[in-house]
Amino acid sequence: MSANPIATRSSLDFAFVYAAYSLRYIYLLVLIPFYGRILGMEGYAVMLSALSLMNLAWIFNSWGLAPAGTRAIASSSGHADIFGAQFTARLWLALLVIPGALIAIHLSPILLANRWAAYAAMAMGVVSAFNLGWYYTGTHRPRTTVRLEVIGFVFNLSLILTLVRSPTDADLAIFLMLLSALMVTAIAYWSCRGEFSLHRLIQWRAGLQLIRSSGYLFLYISNAIFVGAALTYLLGLYASADMVGAYGAADRLVAAGISIMTPMGHIFIPKITALFKTGGDGAYQLSRRIGALLLLVATLGAATSHWFASPIVSLIFGPGFEATAELLKLLSVVFPINAAIIVLGAYLFIPQHKERTLAAVVITGSAIGIGSLVFMGNTHQAMGAAYARIIGDSITLALLLVFAWRNGILQRFLSVHR
Repeated sequence: MSANPIATRSSLDFAFVYAAYSLRYIYLLVLIPFYGRILGMEGYAVMLSALSLMNLAWIFNSWGLAPAGTRAIASSSGHADIFGAQFTARLWLALLVIPGALIAIHLSPILLANRWAAYAAMAMGVVSAFNLGWYYTGTHRPRTTVRLEVIGFVFNLSLILTLVRSPTDADLAIFLMLLSALMVTAIAYWSCRGEFSLHRLIQWRAGLQLIRSSGYLFLYISNAIFVGAALTYLLGLYASADMVGAYGAADRLVAAGISIMTPMGHIFIPKITALFKTGGDGAYQLSRRIGALLLLVATLGAATSHWFASPIVSLIFGPGFEATAELLKLLSVVFPINAAIIVLGAYLFIPQHKERTLAAVVITGSAIGIGSLVFMGNTHQAMGAAYARIIGDSITLALLLVFAWRNGILQRFLSVHR
């Protein structure tokens, strides 16, 4: 019996995407020590501030457009109008993001003192929002997405290691990253130039409508970033800088672990979305398989984080981060919790256009988690922030399960009949 070509392609996509995705961690493991050694504390601070501005510009200029575009393309046969609405929506958002970023630059002493680096970071955030990862994912070409990302990594890393030589080169590093983003984006658009029409690329009304309809997806996507920043900021009101640093380091390790589950969505979310369009039984069957795999990965991550927290933290951060290891042990439980949230949210709720409920649930859970830190901060400090994170994620999962049961989604996912 011959192998199923669809299953074989999915397996190859899975292996290719994760092999390429591992380069992201190698890229960071090379660059972070390099920046610290070459730029020094002051230059690195400039770069971190500029990159924070870049991330904010990227988040707001992307809005909830990427998952909306992937879902629309995966369940539609015509791409030209979808492509045009997506492109135009980003143009509309750029008209708001650029003035907002300029205000943020002039309110920040460090960014204002290094305004060219800040301007380059702002431009990089806007350019990054125009990337076509959503399009290639929706058209079942996840390998193209990661190929472009790898090209950007190699090009950027080569230039930075060659040209960045002194603590005053922080602005040069940002410009080189902008150049890389421009190059990769240009290659992406050129590669699919025959798949969209220039005279239908600008659709002002459709772009505005897409922005309005994607608001709940934006709230869902940006929630995790907001919660991480809010918990760290609030912890600073109650705890010492060392405790804030210990929690921040543990939170970054957890975020890196959870991000391992992200590339799977590039392969399977479009397939599941298309299957929901044709009935749903196949979508639930595939979702169950993905859910089991994600839960297995998350459980292994939780066990590794709990039992090997000390050597992991010592290897990455060096001595003096013993408190981070204890926090990582506690936070290990969020891996399986977040795996379940990802399955329910990204694989079941969003493909069925239930992002309004999803956004309400994650915001409620996050608000409860942040509120918990207000009550526990004085007593438990960094541990209080970890408890707050666990409480917020647990409430989010519980609410998702309730709404999934009430809508019949959980029963079909578990193949349980009422």
